[in-house]
Amino acid sequence: MKKQGNFSRAIEELMNGKLAGSDTDNGQVGAATAEIGQAEALEADELAPPRPDFTASSMNAVHRIDPRAAEAVITEDMIIKGTINSSANISIAGTILGDVSSEGDVLVRGKIEGNVTAHSLSIQAGTICGDIISSGTVVIAENSSVDGNVKAERIEINGKVVGNLESATKIILNQRSVIEGNIAAMELSMSEGAELKGNVNVRKNA
Repeated sequence: MKKQGNFSRAIEELMNGKLAGSDTDNGQVGAATAEIGQAEALEADELAPPRPDFTASSMNAVHRIDPRAAEAVITEDMIIKGTINSSANISIAGTILGDVSSEGDVLVRGKIEGNVTAHSLSIQAGTICGDIISSGTVVIAENSSVDGNVKAERIEINGKVVGNLESATKIILNQRSVIEGNIAAMELSMSEGAELKGNVNVRKNA
């Protein structure tokens, strides 16, 4: 309020002609003009929106989303009966009773009763009852389970799979993985503690 009073008083003095005339008055005009400019700048700052904080901590809190990567989200309270076909990434926390097909990546935290086809698939504390086909990587994390066959470029498991595993490159069985089925891959890595019940075929292409 004090800044606005100075601004108003300077305007009144200019309007009344009190600052016109002598050299001394010219100096006062310059001072008054500077005061007006300062008051205007301060008022502009007060009206302007707050500037974003680009400190390291604030930048780390920013969630960057690639605008080219669309995503479909199935929330926990959703139950979908039927087939899902999408060209976007899919995040599934609810239940799907049907097949799921995506040209993008699929993240499963819920339950799917059906076959899944995707570029890559990540199951995090989720369940799939059906076969999985992926042109990329399939990751089955701890507390996750698959009842079906898995075929992918690369497979990494730390959960339970009842079905056959087929990889074009490598299969990784971490310490909490439990596999009941046959394995075929160019390379197999098995950690201590992993359980495997089935035949193993590991060979490189000629």
